Amino acid sequence: MTPRAWIGVILLNVALAGAMQAIAPAQPTNTDRTAYEDAGRFFLSPQCKDTIYCYRVLVPVLLERVPIDPERRWRLYQFAANSAAGIVLAAAVSHVTPGLHAALLATLMVQTSFGFGFTAYDPYTADPLVFLIAALLALCWVRDWPIAALVIAPIGVFAKETVVLLAGACALAAILSPGKHGRHLWVAQGVVAATVLLGFHFVMDTFAGWGIRGNVASNFSEGSWLAIWWRSNPSLISKAYMIFIPFGFAWFFALAGWRVSGRVWRHLALGAILPMFALVYVQTPERALGNAFFALVPLATAFLATLPLTAAYLAVITNGLLTAKVGLSTPWLPASSILIVPAAVSAAWVLWLTWRRIPQLPNHPRRQ
Repeated sequence: MTPRAWIGVILLNVALAGAMQAIAPAQPTNTDRTAYEDAGRFFLSPQCKDTIYCYRVLVPVLLERVPIDPERRWRLYQFAANSAAGIVLAAAVSHVTPGLHAALLATLMVQTSFGFGFTAYDPYTADPLVFLIAALLALCWVRDWPIAALVIAPIGVFAKETVVLLAGACALAAILSPGKHGRHLWVAQGVVAATVLLGFHFVMDTFAGWGIRGNVASNFSEGSWLAIWWRSNPSLISKAYMIFIPFGFAWFFALAGWRVSGRVWRHLALGAILPMFALVYVQTPERALGNAFFALVPLATAFLATLPLTAAYLAVITNGLLTAKVGLSTPWLPASSILIVPAAVSAAWVLWLTWRRIPQLPNHPRRQ
């Protein structure tokens, strides 16, 4: 893409990240802000009582050293990280699916996804940095930069444990890609990231009295967060909706893009399946699945880029309004029960356009 096109992509990411933050409620109803800020103020202090948050030191330690009002620095961090994550993923997408429109479609899907919207609603978390790390790993994957990933992933585990699973997705993808450049290094970055995280836990648990037993996610034999989530949503329709909403109809766009996306994205998506299942087990599924954007959005973009632009943009925008509404919990958008109608109609339209373009074989039922 031209420098002018890249300026447009950058500005769109910045504008969308800012708009999401602007229309989000002033404060979330529940937040882990205190636990994160304690991790920053009492860095590596013995007998940390905030269980799993004690180990997520990277973001709060860095923010604690920014000399501005705490509220402003949390908001600025979320805005900057989400903007950068969208820009980096657009760069990764455009490397495989060239053209300005592919980068713009990816930007729209990412910035309006449930996960990004939820961090605009509750910025007091490590998730925005995790999103940026996920996008960086996706860029490293498509550009064959295993050494960069080998640096990023082990540092990223100090932001949140999720980074180990993202690194693991790249390692599994490399195993599925026999001809991948630097294949052994891709596997190594996953192993190193896991080793660093486990080593950090071991050292702090042994010498500082830390531990994760106070967090319900540590009850692995009893179903962890997944069991709590399952009991809290008695309706199967409700459960299905919460799994659907992280990306809405982009789940179907990604499936449709499987054939046209290229092996580089297909292998990454396959590598991400098991890590995402593991993340769903220890975190509420809708928030866990929001991390899958680094593999899902490129697949969806590859499909949408083959369609007429009007249909593609309409589908992405209407779907984005739906997922953003649920992530943001904002009164500035109509109810999700209303937004799902235009999103469904637009999705049906693009899928119908695709069906019409399927080559008609002599014995295909549509010719009879």
